[in-house]
Amino acid sequence: MAATVFAVRSSGTGASLLSLPSATMGWAGAKTISSTSTVDLTSAPSASAKLYYGADDTVTLSTTDTAGAAVYTVDDSYFDFRVDTAGTYAGMIFNGTDTVSFSFVTAGAPASMTLTPASQTVLIGGYAELDATLLDASGNPTQPQTVDSVALTRSPTDDTIVDDDDSAAATITQLSASDLSLGVGTFYLRTNPATGGSTTVTATPQGTLPPAVTAKSATVIKSGSVASTAVAQLTVTAPTNAANGGTFPTRTAQVPENTTGITVKIDDTSVATAANNLRFSAYLSAGGTINGAAATAAAPQYFDVTTASRTANLALTIGGAGALNNSQLVINQVNVANEIVRFGATAVSETVTWRTPVVQDVNVVPTPSGSAIAAVGASTTVSVQVDDSFGTDMVGWTVRSYRTSVSNANLLSTGTTGPDGKASVTVSPLSTTTNGQSESYVFTASPVVGSTVNAALGLTVTYTTGGGITSMSIANSNGASTCSNTTCTLTTYPHILVPSAANGLVGTATGTGIHTVATALNSGTPTSLMTFTPTTVPANPVTVTVPEGVKVSATATLATTLYSGGATTATVASGSPVYLWATKTGTHDVTIASGGITLTQKVHVTNTAGDAYTMALTPATQTLGSGAFGNVVLTVTDPYGNKVDTSDDSGAVALLATGEVLFGGYTNTIASQTTGATGAADVVVIASTTAGTGTIAATAKTGNGAYAWRVGYTKATGFPDPTTSAAATVTVTGTPTT
Repeated sequence: MAATVFAVRSSGTGASLLSLPSATMGWAGAKTISSTSTVDLTSAPSASAKLYYGADDTVTLSTTDTAGAAVYTVDDSYFDFRVDTAGTYAGMIFNGTDTVSFSFVTAGAPASMTLTPASQTVLIGGYAELDATLLDASGNPTQPQTVDSVALTRSPTDDTIVDDDDSAAATITQLSASDLSLGVGTFYLRTNPATGGSTTVTATPQGTLPPAVTAKSATVIKSGSVASTAVAQLTVTAPTNAANGGTFPTRTAQVPENTTGITVKIDDTSVATAANNLRFSAYLSAGGTINGAAATAAAPQYFDVTTASRTANLALTIGGAGALNNSQLVINQVNVANEIVRFGATAVSETVTWRTPVVQDVNVVPTPSGSAIAAVGASTTVSVQVDDSFGTDMVGWTVRSYRTSVSNANLLSTGTTGPDGKASVTVSPLSTTTNGQSESYVFTASPVVGSTVNAALGLTVTYTTGGGITSMSIANSNGASTCSNTTCTLTTYPHILVPSAANGLVGTATGTGIHTVATALNSGTPTSLMTFTPTTVPANPVTVTVPEGVKVSATATLATTLYSGGATTATVASGSPVYLWATKTGTHDVTIASGGITLTQKVHVTNTAGDAYTMALTPATQTLGSGAFGNVVLTVTDPYGNKVDTSDDSGAVALLATGEVLFGGYTNTIASQTTGATGAADVVVIASTTAGTGTIAATAKTGNGAYAWRVGYTKATGFPDPTTSAAATVTVTGTPTT
């Protein structure tokens, strides 16, 4: 049998006790309290102290113990105790079979009050937690009478006093006796998100609280903030086999059952600030703990993170039922007031679901799949990859290929997956297949023990006499000249930009940029991304190859990564786009080949003045005679080393001459020096008539549009450090030039 006791205040005698709060003691056990149960009070703060029981009218005094304390017989499973002297009371309960000891401590009447903390600093728009505590003469927390309260005020009144630290908190003006029933009343100052500075909070005693209980004040200092702008992306990066899905701002991820470590990468590139304070709430749908503490939808945990290079990681450790199958972890971006941040009308969130790993139809992947071409009578080798739903390679699975459908009569080949989860099988046509006819093939994968899984993808092979295609045509997303194996005269090329120096991201949108060959002029609106879409007859996989400085991908998702993503080759099905971007300016050849036909496409790549990244002055040192003319060359390049034309002034540079040198025109300043199409500019310098040295200094022109030269710029991963200044030295010999 176990007992629980809540300590309370004690004061007064006789009937006056009835107006004061009481202590309730309850217990639970296999046996219940009966009429023969007894309460034995074995100790009290003094011999004259009294313990009163007032909750049940069947209580009778049965005897006293050797110390003269009362012994009661009751028929209930709880007691309400009232005592007339502050201190510790102890005793035992006996129900005829079980015995349990109890003790509780009571305090005296209120003698003072504190308001803590006396001073604290919170983020602007955040919550300050405050505690008003009533203390007896011995410094113990104690209770007021039911008619007592503590009034709460604040100055200035921009902020609000509330009863909880959430967006739905109720406004309050006092702490009631029930709020102070345990001696401590907690409340919150919800600060105005538009007002900094400090606020004074005052707690003033009300009712019958004695004059010795005086008003107290506390100071809340408001500084800093939490961003309320939606981040750009949330992605689960740990475990590494997390299956990320959904579309921002509502992102999802699946992780294997019993995964306890979850890391969410926060992409904050939607803002220009390199370091940003962000806050997230997190809770579990099926119980369990986050970083050792419970978190529910009604009472989530909150986590503050600060970005570096506009990214941050939120690492969480999940315990208990939180890591079991079908449990969900819900993470929301919130503002400083713990209100959910929204992108439009949709909450910025990440929902992580725990799943038992399984092999499904989409996890059995044949290559090639879709459509292919082969010579009449020839066999085709197919590699089949078998993974579970989290990308783990399945070893020892039996893979089978069938003609038309899964049946023993159609079985063509069998293979076993190796350590890489791959098995090799073959497919072949009927002996009666002739030129132009097609055959369809399907694939299965079977574990050593368990059910067979049918692959979601199949393969259709068209058989021709020579094993090649008859035609291929190429379209592009920009609307430039198209090409086929019968006609390929390109009068315009797709025009794209290098990925912006702002963040190195390729982006997702294709543009309308066109480069006209005859005039060498560009038109339309270019972006960093374009697509070529090859179509073959019969349908056959197409391989696209690009030169150095150009990247290609078979999937759109890679096109949203950094400039460094992609590859030099990609294979796509007939009629499917291939995604292309570039980090090298100029006109590049793109080779597209399938079934014996090869076509060459063109793409024209430029940068913008806003991509200005590095400035340099050459030569770094030179010697001129007295009064002689010379020059320095200003060069501006982008993060990839391409020359930048800053004619539109966006990447302009300011030049300053000091010492024994001036610029042409006999001035020591050039407020805005731009480069031309070559990315370079010759600047005339004039030596003084006096021997000595002079310096040419280059810095970013104030207010220019170059991303890398702005205050707070953070470079993309893999970018070199930007160069925001350059200098050259001129030595003047004092000897006139002849």
